[in-house]
Amino acid sequence: MTAISTAAFALAYLSPTPRIPAYKMSPPPVIDGVIGAEEWAKAPSVSGLFDAMTGAPYRDGGTFWLGYDDKYIYLAAKLDDSRPREIRANEYQTNVGLANDDYVELDIDLSGSIVDTNSFQINPRGATNIQLAGGRAAKQEWSGAFVAKARITAGGWEAEARIPWQMMSLPAKGKRDLRVNFHRFVARTQRNLVQTFTGAGQTGQTPYWSGVEMPSPLLDRSIKLLPYFYGGLDPKSGIIANSGLDLKTALSETSTLVGSINPDFRNIENNILSLDFSRFERLAGETRPFFQEGRNYFNSALFASQRIADFDVGLSSYGKITNKLSYGMLDTIDFGNQNSFVANATGDPDPSTEYRVSAVSLGTPGLHNDSYLLRGTKIFGPVEVDLRDLGSKDTELGEGSYRDAFIQYTKNGVQAFGGYTQGSPNFDPRLGFFPEVDIRGWTYGGSIDRNFTHGTFSESGANLMRTVYQHADGEPYRTDLNTVGQVTFRKGLVIAGVADWDTFEGSKDHLYTAVLGYPASDRSRSVTLEQDIGRQAGQDYQNTTLTCAYRPSKPVQLNLREQLVSFGGVSEQTILSGTYDLGRERSVAGRLVRQNGNTNFYLAYRRSGNLGTEYFLILGDPNAATFRSSLILKVAVPIELGGRSRSDRQSRSQ
Repeated sequence: MTAISTAAFALAYLSPTPRIPAYKMSPPPVIDGVIGAEEWAKAPSVSGLFDAMTGAPYRDGGTFWLGYDDKYIYLAAKLDDSRPREIRANEYQTNVGLANDDYVELDIDLSGSIVDTNSFQINPRGATNIQLAGGRAAKQEWSGAFVAKARITAGGWEAEARIPWQMMSLPAKGKRDLRVNFHRFVARTQRNLVQTFTGAGQTGQTPYWSGVEMPSPLLDRSIKLLPYFYGGLDPKSGIIANSGLDLKTALSETSTLVGSINPDFRNIENNILSLDFSRFERLAGETRPFFQEGRNYFNSALFASQRIADFDVGLSSYGKITNKLSYGMLDTIDFGNQNSFVANATGDPDPSTEYRVSAVSLGTPGLHNDSYLLRGTKIFGPVEVDLRDLGSKDTELGEGSYRDAFIQYTKNGVQAFGGYTQGSPNFDPRLGFFPEVDIRGWTYGGSIDRNFTHGTFSESGANLMRTVYQHADGEPYRTDLNTVGQVTFRKGLVIAGVADWDTFEGSKDHLYTAVLGYPASDRSRSVTLEQDIGRQAGQDYQNTTLTCAYRPSKPVQLNLREQLVSFGGVSEQTILSGTYDLGRERSVAGRLVRQNGNTNFYLAYRRSGNLGTEYFLILGDPNAATFRSSLILKVAVPIELGGRSRSDRQSRSQ
C-alpha cells in the first residue's frame, strides 16, 4: 500500500464508520488466482476477520484488496488458514450454491442504503455464486459474467475476481460513496466471519468505499428472450408438443420488466413437505424461476407465490425509484380461472429505518379478495422495533384486520424478544400466508448462542419461547412453551434436544425431540437421526427421521431422507436423490419418492447454468405422485432483439 493510502486508512478508522479509498487500477490485474505483489501494490487493502455473530476476533486472518476501472470492480482476497489441508472446495461450476465449501464474499451496495446488497462469492476452486440486489438472475445472458480464479496455498488460499459494473443496477454517473464489506465462511467450523463487524444493530458501521467514480449506467433497450420448445411421449396424452417464452428488458437504468407466456415447470423439481405433524398449513419452498426473479422486491407477508399454481401470462416489474425507495409489481393471469396482482413499495431512508406498503388482489370466478399491509421497522442500536397493520376484504368473508408489534434485543449472541398479535376471524389475504387468524395474545422469549475457540465444544445454543393466545372474542385458544438446546463438539458431533408443551383448544399435548448429527461441518457427507415422541391432538405420536448425505466422488452427490411416523396409523416417506456432474454446464440428476404406497422417480439430463442454449431431457415427471413413463425433450434458446444502450448512442453521436 502506498504512503498516501496508509495515511488515508489511519484517518478513516478514527471516524465512526470505516472508509476504503477508491483506487482506479491501470493496468487491470490478471485474474488468475495468484495475487501478484506488483499488480495489487497500489490498491487499498484491509485486514482482519471477526466472528459475524459475536464480533470476537478470529484466529486465522484475511487481507482484502479492492480496485476498479470504468468496466469492472476488481477483488483480491488472501485467507490465512492454520489447517490448509481441511479447506473444502467441492464445487467448480459458475453460479452454484457454495454453502458446503469454504468461500469468500464481497458485499457491495451501490445506493449506500445498506439494503440493496449485491453479493459475490468465490470458493477455493474458483466456483462462484451471485446474489444480485432484489433477486437472482439465473442466466448469464441476463446478468453478465462474473469471472473468478482461486487456489489453495501452503498457508491458506487466495482468490481474484472481476465483476462487471453493468451486472448491477447502477445509479447515475458521478463520484459516490458506496458501501462494502468482506465475508468469509470456514466450512470445517461452520463459522461466518466478517471483516467489519456490523451485528447487534451496528449496520451503520458497514464501510464506505469512498470517492468511487461510477460509470454511466447502460440503459439496454434490447429485449432478451428465452423461448422454449418441448416435445415427447406421454402415456396419457400420446405425442405432446408445446412452447412458451420468457422475456426480460430494462424500463430504466434501475427498473426491470420480466415476462412469461405459457410457462412450463416440467423440469422444475418441487420441494416435498415432510410428514411432520402440524396443526397449521405448511408451504413448500418456491423453486420456479419466474417467481425467483426479483423476489426480494415482492417480500411481503401478503404474497406467497405458491398460491399461484399455474398461469398463462405473467408480468413483473421491479427496481429502484430512488436510492432509498424500491418497488415491485407482479400480475399473473390464468385465463378463466385466476388473476393475481401484487404491488409492493419499500423505503429505506437510513440504515436503521425501513417502511413498507403492500397491496394484493386475487380474482377468481365468483370471488374477489383485496388486502393491504403497512409496516415500519426501526433499529435503535441492539434494539429493533417492528410494527404492522394489515387488512383484507373478501366477497365471501367480508372485512378483516390483523395487527402486531414486536421488539427484539440482540447483542453478543444473546437475544430477547416479545410481541403482541391481534387478528380478526374474517382476516384472510388469500394470496398470503397466515396460518393463524382469530387470535389475540403475546409471544415472548430469548436465546443465547456461544462460539468457543478452544476446548471440547465449538458452539452451543439454547432458546425458550412462550406463546399465550386467545380467540379474538376472549375464548381460550392455545398456549405453548418451547425450549431448545444444542451443542456442537469440536470433532463434529451435534446433539440437540427440544421439549414442547402445548394446550390447543383444550387438548393438552407434549413433544420431546432428540437429534444426533455428524459431522456438523460437512453437508455433503453427513448423517442425522431425529427421534420425536409425545402426544399430539390427543393421540400418541412417534416420528423417526434419518437423513444421510454421501459424496463418493467430487462429481457425484447422493442424499437420502427416510421418515417413519406413527400417529393414528403408520406413514412412511423415502426421498432418494442424486446428481452427477458431467462438466461445468452438464449434469444428470434424479429423484425417487416413496410415500404411503406410491412411488415416483425421474431422471434428467441437463445442459444449463451458463451461456447459450439449454437442454433438458427428462424421463418421468419430477412432481407426479406415481411414475409416468413420459420422455420429454425441452430446449430453451436465448435471443436478444435490438436496442442499443444510451451510452452507445451518445458515443456514436460525439
